[in-house]
Amino acid sequence: MRENCIDCGKPLGEGALIEHGDKCVDCLMQEDERWSHWMRYLFQICPKHTDGSTCIPPLLVDRWMRQAHTAYANLSEQEKQSDRDEVAKILPIIKAYAKPE
Repeated sequence: MRENCIDCGKPLGEGALIEHGDKCVDCLMQEDERWSHWMRYLFQICPKHTDGSTCIPPLLVDRWMRQAHTAYANLSEQEKQSDRDEVAKILPIIKAYAKPE
């Protein structure tokens, strides 16, 4: 895991995002939307118990563990396309950030 910002070199936990201000907001918003969408999906498909807890069904655990331990090159074409779709959402933001001001 990267410990310093590739742009300014500051440690990531010590203000690198603050340094870039608005440049990071679009990426942060997109990442939050990606995470929120995943959480809504997860809680929608997982059974809820009377105590308020949620259980991930074994078939989904097996599938997601397999995917987590599979290199991109070895994923199914459908799984690769899902990754491509996610990158397509963030790539325009990255390209805009990379342009000189």
